[in-house]
Amino acid sequence: MFMQKPYEQLVVLVVLGLSQGDGTPPVPEGGALVLTLDGPLVDAPPTPDPLGALLDEGGPKPLVLSEVLRALRAVESDAALKGVVLDLDAFPGAGFASLERLGAALNALRAAGKTVVTHSEGLSQAAYYLASFSDELYLDPEGALWLRGLASEPLYFGAALDRLKVSVEVLRAGRYKAAVEPLLRNDMSPEAREADQALINSLWAGYAETVVANRRMDPGPFDRLLREWPQRLLAAGGDSARLALEAGLVDELLPRDARLDRLQSRFGADPEDPSAFQGIGLRAYLANRPEAPKPKAPAVAVIVAEGTIAPGPGGDGEVGDDVVAQIDDARLDDAVAAVVLRVNSPGGAANQSEQVRRALTLVQSHGKPVVVSMGDVAASGGYWISSTADHIFAEAGTITGSIGAFALAATFEDSAGALGVTTDGVQTHPLAGATNAFRPLNPGLRTMIQAGIDHTYAAFRARVAEGRGLTPEALDAVAEGRVWSGRAAYDLGLVDALGGLQDAIAEAARLAELDAYRVQRFAPTRSPLEAFLSVVLESVDLGPRPGAGPLGNWLAAFLQGAEATLNLDYRSAGVLVWCPRCNALAP
Repeated sequence: MFMQKPYEQLVVLVVLGLSQGDGTPPVPEGGALVLTLDGPLVDAPPTPDPLGALLDEGGPKPLVLSEVLRALRAVESDAALKGVVLDLDAFPGAGFASLERLGAALNALRAAGKTVVTHSEGLSQAAYYLASFSDELYLDPEGALWLRGLASEPLYFGAALDRLKVSVEVLRAGRYKAAVEPLLRNDMSPEAREADQALINSLWAGYAETVVANRRMDPGPFDRLLREWPQRLLAAGGDSARLALEAGLVDELLPRDARLDRLQSRFGADPEDPSAFQGIGLRAYLANRPEAPKPKAPAVAVIVAEGTIAPGPGGDGEVGDDVVAQIDDARLDDAVAAVVLRVNSPGGAANQSEQVRRALTLVQSHGKPVVVSMGDVAASGGYWISSTADHIFAEAGTITGSIGAFALAATFEDSAGALGVTTDGVQTHPLAGATNAFRPLNPGLRTMIQAGIDHTYAAFRARVAEGRGLTPEALDAVAEGRVWSGRAAYDLGLVDALGGLQDAIAEAARLAELDAYRVQRFAPTRSPLEAFLSVVLESVDLGPRPGAGPLGNWLAAFLQGAEATLNLDYRSAGVLVWCPRCNALAP
């Protein structure tokens, strides 16, 4: 018989009492989805931390890109909503690929007859890209807007490390593998300058083309506006908002109360709050529009590889064994007919990259096609794990390539010597003390590291040549560690098509010859109590500000006390209870 401990019963009683109510606001008839982009856009939700969420004092939360896109697609066919209101005042920015995908979704909304409105007190360059998709773009008369183009200007520490007497040696394969240059030089190498200039030119071309088309401007005047911004601002009396209006970047300058009047006239006044318009937030709207039950059909598995690739269990910000396990689960699941790997990674360890790539080849050996969808960045190891795919999609603004390898060694013998510290000793073999950081880099170790780098680069090239069907000559033209935009990578044959995650899913279904299919999203396994508390927290009304409130804080304090008093690890404890709301056992 399953027995519950007293503290588990207390948690269950509190939780079930909270879960039985449904405080989700209804979708307002004739209103708008209010899309407040005040947190970073990510491809996978962060690993749930129920106790941390209860104790959290607020702050921006990550926004899952696929959920934002799902909401925008739902608005297209939602007769209750007239459109979307963008709140971009606190937008922290995003990669170009994410911006492009959101922009495409906003365009689809407008094509469906919905209205997109942005009202703002200040827009960053990234925020303006999204705002440019609006039918109506209102800026506060005292608001700020500054478009300045793109720059790549890393800090260089070569002279500083010389002064500190730190010896740095870099061993690399690939002329353009420039990530380590800041530790070696005081300026940008010609190779890095060539590659970075081409990259930012390509990215900015996509930005400018989109804004010019959205605002119905001419490319020449738009480019001159950025080059002449200081003089134009001076002519406008230092009034940034006025300059934006005169340049055609915004439609009107309206103070907050006038913007509210416009929004109320378009979407109706909130019957419960005359100082607001009829709107519903992202989370509440998704709660009103849950995903349809999965049909009994073959599945296209979607697995997210987001973050640095590193050996180990993986988790937030890392691609590790958790992603390999998900790929293996999809391979062994008879209901899964194809796999889509969403890659948003700058790379990392070659050995772990090969573990992920190898797991994907095993999926293919089982007759299941593999399609890659590249996000903001899929470079170095991110491209390594993508190279075996049957089809690769990237956005025009994706940063990819970087087919190369490097290692870094720093020694401190001169730094220590300047302080009067030296090292001496005995060894049984020439390499026994090779890792001593207070000696110059051992020549034998240098040889070993360079040999390993050359081997890794050769393996990388071989994987890409095999996966992409490239000749050695063609591979040399795109490798050497050089980074490319998605648009350039498509022209060079490093990716097969430009498109987003939905395009990749459709292609995977086509390759698997599926007439009907469902999408199954794989995620890291959570402990029973962790999953249970995550469901609970989504059911609790936390009030108008992020935070737990008295009841949430009480539950958090109780759990902390239970953990401290009873040596309970809430991440691994297990509870099974009946959930009246979902009419099922909740793990």
